[in-house]
Amino acid sequence: MRRRNVYILLLAVLILSVVFYWGNFAFAVSKAASTAQVGTARESNATVNPGFCIYPDSKLGELVADELRNRGHRVLLLSAPVQCDGQFAALWVEWINVTYTPVFARGEIKVIAIYSSAGDPTHYLRYRNATDRRTALIDFEKTEVPQIRSYVILTVSDTSKGIMSLRGYADHLMEQSAKALADSLEKLGKEGAE
Repeated sequence: MRRRNVYILLLAVLILSVVFYWGNFAFAVSKAASTAQVGTARESNATVNPGFCIYPDSKLGELVADELRNRGHRVLLLSAPVQCDGQFAALWVEWINVTYTPVFARGEIKVIAIYSSAGDPTHYLRYRNATDRRTALIDFEKTEVPQIRSYVILTVSDTSKGIMSLRGYADHLMEQSAKALADSLEKLGKEGAE
């Protein structure tokens, strides 16, 4: 009888571990803050295309695209970084750091976006192919079409208390960074249109 109880207890612990590790839920109160470092090259008479073309290097790009659609923008997801008829944005997660328990989590996520108001992926392609990526990110070359080109380095810090799974908390961090990136991209487009 005692051995049976031990097996039941071990099975319950295993099931709870799987649920909290692989499950996707978060019933928590969250406090998030974001900081953004933005570099911009603005040419006179800059072209600002309507809508957005998002090159999603991860799930983050899809979340940002959904956020922009929910705000009423026309959004096209690109399968490759190519010239497009909207504002181009390549987005990716640089790193994510999480301290997690099922009732308390603290995390930080750093995401980067490269933006062109004229739908030009040249800056992103130069960055992707560079050996010194930091220099390539902050260095803007003259282009044929006058445009606004920018990079955004966004860090979101979050503390959450409640009941949550590890995947649910990671998704929460991604959603927070997607909202902040959508805010930045909208601001860049509005500034260029004025």
